[in-house]
Amino acid sequence: MIKTNLGVWLAALALVAFLGAEGAAADSRTDRFEAKAREHLAELNLAEADIQSIRIVLLRRKDDRAGPDIRGGEAWVRLNSCSGYVVVEMNRAAAFVRQAYTRGDCSVSGLSNYR
Repeated sequence: MIKTNLGVWLAALALVAFLGAEGAAADSRTDRFEAKAREHLAELNLAEADIQSIRIVLLRRKDDRAGPDIRGGEAWVRLNSCSGYVVVEMNRAAAFVRQAYTRGDCSVSGLSNYR
């Protein structure tokens, strides 16, 4: 017969709820960066149909100084028309676009390319 411990079950439930909340917070942070990246891609006249995928990378602080843990974000955008990426770098506060450039064989008018 299996004995159950109510305290263990409650602790496990609390852990699952905490991890779910942490995941939801991370999702809301990346949603803001993705929305700004999509706006910037539209300004570059890239069609929504040409966007294969967008991956958001949160840039985190690497030292013990006081301040927010997240320094900004990058959107790595895979296009259907090339093998490479459009990278959109954004700051933390308002997801303001610092710069954008292409990698690989992608070429977008107005953006530098780094192979």
